[in-house]
Amino acid sequence: MKVGILALQGDYKLHKNALKKIDIQCIYVRTYKDLLKSDCLILPGGESTTISLFLKKYDLVKSLKDYSKDNSLFGVCAGSVIMSMNSNDERVVNIKIINMETKRNSWGRQIDSFSDEIDLVTKIFNKKKYNGTFPRAPEFVNIDKSCEILATYKGSPVLVRNHRHLVSSFHPELDNDLLLYKYYMKMVYGKKV
Repeated sequence: MKVGILALQGDYKLHKNALKKIDIQCIYVRTYKDLLKSDCLILPGGESTTISLFLKKYDLVKSLKDYSKDNSLFGVCAGSVIMSMNSNDERVVNIKIINMETKRNSWGRQIDSFSDEIDLVTKIFNKKKYNGTFPRAPEFVNIDKSCEILATYKGSPVLVRNHRHLVSSFHPELDNDLLLYKYYMKMVYGKKV
């Protein structure tokens, strides 16, 4: 098992720290060759316009799209914006691998960042509440029926998956609960870690 973490911008080091806690080997991905060494990929939070610039600069847009056809991606905050069909912002690259749209910074500016309990789908997670941290988080809208909503905050979807990919509006790496990393590993490898 080797999880790739896109390491162009954002809080990728915190994802590595979380994966280490559940004994998952990971590598930083900055090039196409790095990408090929990983079984799956986490696209961390950060600034979606800046990440988009780096994806273009390092010629990774098509590589990510091709990789996503056979490998699972987990997009966190800005990563979810990149993975969505449309973010209504010409500065952002949307690789269109999960059939929903995103609205950038919908939960407020950086100064409005907050943590609060979100509601999990209990049949999936066997628990009802999870703490979510929302720094400049996107809103998920126009979610296609090919997607499954796994968690909501005040009725709004904040954790969504399709058959292969997972997106989170909030930042699981900022909290100590490793539930989502374990869930993603089960998605990818088909077993609990």
